[in-house]
Amino acid sequence: MAQPSKRHNAAGASLIWAFVLLMIVGGGLLILSQLTERPLEEVKLEPLPATPAYRPREEAVLLAPPTPNQDVVMRDFAPSTALSQPRRRTLITYTVVEGDTVFGIAYKFGLRPETILWSNYEILKDNFDLIRVGQQFIIPPEDGLIIEVERGDTLDGIARRFGVTPERIVNEPINGLSSVNQPLQVGQRLFVPGGERETVVWQVPKLVPVRQTTAGVRVYRTGKCGEVAIPPLGTGSFIYPAKRRYLSGYDFTRYHPGLDFAGRLGEPIFASDAGTVIYAGYSLNAAGVPVGYGQYVVLDHGNGYQTLYAHASQLFVTCGQQVAKGTVIAAIGSVGRSTGPHLHFEIRYRGTPVNPWTLLPPRG
Repeated sequence: MAQPSKRHNAAGASLIWAFVLLMIVGGGLLILSQLTERPLEEVKLEPLPATPAYRPREEAVLLAPPTPNQDVVMRDFAPSTALSQPRRRTLITYTVVEGDTVFGIAYKFGLRPETILWSNYEILKDNFDLIRVGQQFIIPPEDGLIIEVERGDTLDGIARRFGVTPERIVNEPINGLSSVNQPLQVGQRLFVPGGERETVVWQVPKLVPVRQTTAGVRVYRTGKCGEVAIPPLGTGSFIYPAKRRYLSGYDFTRYHPGLDFAGRLGEPIFASDAGTVIYAGYSLNAAGVPVGYGQYVVLDHGNGYQTLYAHASQLFVTCGQQVAKGTVIAAIGSVGRSTGPHLHFEIRYRGTPVNPWTLLPPRG
């Protein structure tokens, strides 16, 4: 019997595969036709397996800082959050303790230093260095200033003087006012929220030209020191007036026109540049009590510059004396126990305070 050829075998296999493929396609078409004939609502989907409910993470999530090119939308905190606290509605009295400064007290109450200064003028006289242990300061609830009404004061005038509206003063509950037309009483205390004024800077002695000597040296009248000849001795280059080059009190600001250098009681104070003494003594009030700079020395350098050395315990120079740069002119003293011994040092050019850091050598 003849054996089938390979060609016949391949043809048979192809027929078998074609039959199988036909059966599969036909079955699929049959199932599809049955599905399309059923109404849509009768086709039900099996539910997915149940998943646990979402639970927020209890730990804090730290977000990475945005990249420089990333747009970020920032939200302000809502004022009704638990972190906000109601504003204090009263004036309080604070007693100065050991180590206090006006700046530290202001920080403690979230206020600007000048608010403490302006609100307690009768005690501080616009001088940060007059703080003493045991003094009692009035602390307002927000920035502004406290004043006492003087004869002739009106609400409108007070408002204009301190840069606010009369309504703002009336609407302040502390003041107990009912209208802008309410008359004020002499001695009445008012809190001016948001009010500002110029700080009174203690003035150095004014120089009044008198004459000129035959040698060309100008002579001035300087008040307590009388007539003083002021030759141009200054070099325009300044040295540190104390042994220590760091502060124990206040830095230079528009409310504090000098530097408070650290020092021990009795340590020397040096002339920062060559000059002539135009003041040496106390600054006294009408009652003869030292105020402002306490005991101090002022040198005029004859080139537009003057230097001031305040709160000294001793003075070693007298009016009209001419001193070289580095001469010991006084000894460091103290004003009150709260600030401790220090030197208040100022440089002024043609009467205007200059930041001493810009003229002194580097501290290194």
